[in-house]
Amino acid sequence: MAEITEIPLDENAEEMPAEEVAEEVAEEKEEEKEEAPKRGRGRPAGSKNKEVKPKPAPKPKVKPKPATRELRSQVKPKPKPTYEEYDSEEEEQPQRRARARSSTAPAPLDRGALAAEVLGLLQAQHASRTQARRSHYATWFQQM
Repeated sequence: MAEITEIPLDENAEEMPAEEVAEEVAEEKEEEKEEAPKRGRGRPAGSKNKEVKPKPAPKPKVKPKPATRELRSQVKPKPKPTYEEYDSEEEEQPQRRARARSSTAPAPLDRGALAAEVLGLLQAQHASRTQARRSHYATWFQQM
């Protein structure tokens, strides 16, 4: 294989100690920091397609003149509404009624019987919906 030989870019780099090289690099970085100008936020003033319109001066606010005594006496004050005081004792609150229990209590059903009854109700509901839908669509084709 061919050997790769290093060629220094700076002839002075070999002669200078590492401390001096580090100092020069630090000085160069400081110079770069000083040169970089800070940019303001937003679009630059000289950019294309930017319309520069002068802002009109704000209009001064006009304060109303204070009313004179003569004007105040001419204006009649609005009568304040009068409210009656509320007494909780005057109004009777309706008493809650206890739920009347029927004298005949339904016989307790076991889970299987209850599930069978609910399933029968759901099947009947589905069948009635299907029949209603069929009869509705059948009216469309009766006169053909």
